[in-house]
Amino acid sequence: MRSSEGIERLKRWADLTGAGIFAVLFLALVVQVVRRFVFGAPSAWTEELATIAFVWVIFWGTAFTVPLSTHVAVDFVVPRFAPSFRRVSYALGIAALGGCFLWALPGIQDYLRFMMRERTPVLEWPYGLVYSVFLAAAVMVVLRSLAAIIRPETSDRA
Repeated sequence: MRSSEGIERLKRWADLTGAGIFAVLFLALVVQVVRRFVFGAPSAWTEELATIAFVWVIFWGTAFTVPLSTHVAVDFVVPRFAPSFRRVSYALGIAALGGCFLWALPGIQDYLRFMMRERTPVLEWPYGLVYSVFLAAAVMVVLRSLAAIIRPETSDRA
């Protein structure tokens, strides 16, 4: 298996996992609506599960599926410059993005470790586990930024 095939499989797996997380979010909301409006007995666990799934789907998408170029871009001046300047400015912007997340990694990890002692009100899941997807998102932004700088022609720019 070539590395590009492996990367494509990983992308496919990430997309399917994101779709699965979204399905959990959707099903939790459907169960909540049915319990509340059909049976007149709302349940708190569905609201909490939907909230957790929402957090996960947002950060999962940030980490694995959304192209770096669509995260944040103010692109009304740079296109007016020469291609070499655009490449350098893109690399500097991506380096700044990746550098910020790299700088934040130890604090994120420390805070998640601290939050392992706190639990969600209904499902009683550790908050460190609930928000651990943010650490994955931060690591992937760093790795994807590095890859975009090293090999811009094969990066995930749209």
